[in-house]
Amino acid sequence: MLDFWVYKMKINNVVSNLLFPPKCANCNELLDIALCKRNKDALCPSCRLHYENEKQRECNICGLAMEFCRCMPKNMQKAQCTALLKLISYRTNDDNLLIRKFVYSIKHSDYRVSFDFVAEQMRKPLITEMRSAGLMPENCVITFLPRSHKNKAKDGFDQSLRLATSLSNIMGIELINCFDRRIKSSEQKKLNPYERRLNMSSAYKPRNVSDKLRDKTVILVDDIVTTGSSMAACARIAYSLGAYAVMGVCLGYTEKNK
Repeated sequence: MLDFWVYKMKINNVVSNLLFPPKCANCNELLDIALCKRNKDALCPSCRLHYENEKQRECNICGLAMEFCRCMPKNMQKAQCTALLKLISYRTNDDNLLIRKFVYSIKHSDYRVSFDFVAEQMRKPLITEMRSAGLMPENCVITFLPRSHKNKAKDGFDQSLRLATSLSNIMGIELINCFDRRIKSSEQKKLNPYERRLNMSSAYKPRNVSDKLRDKTVILVDDIVTTGSSMAACARIAYSLGAYAVMGVCLGYTEKNK
């Protein structure tokens, strides 16, 4: 009986790959199915090369490649965040159209392959950070910064939740929904840094999860970090719920309003 269900699952996977073959998240080129599954890759070889080059771009503060950079906005430092792990530097006015398209696909396209790819990319720096801090998976929890109700209704999903879910599955760390988004909050990209901080300080409210966060290191997952106001606000809530430490993980980091 078990062999029958295994066989059925394999048939379903074959049919699914034929009907919905994996495509590059940027150029829509068809991907090699076996390679895509093995490497959890969402980019074709050409786009992947551009992405890897972007990961090696040096931080203008510490001089390290972005994947090794541990710099974070002052808002997060004041909120006692221990680290901000990021993969690439994201600049909205940059001529690197490929990176902008990839970030746009993460924000607005519910494509599982893309989220699994980013989560796999996050795994390596996160493991390095956990080892340096002497952390085990059972000492940590993963959570996310919930998207606004307006944007979630517009696209039909929450990209931060998707990223956090994929990262939780890969790392074997429990995923907990710690925060709720208040209905009334302004759109962040239209505000200056001071207004962002005030806006985010009242944009989130805690859930009743203090028993699950007590003495744990909370890993906050988001797609793009600009001034760090959102992560700082959620970090303060996590500490108020009994968290031992808070670190942020994101796909891209920009100092747009520095």
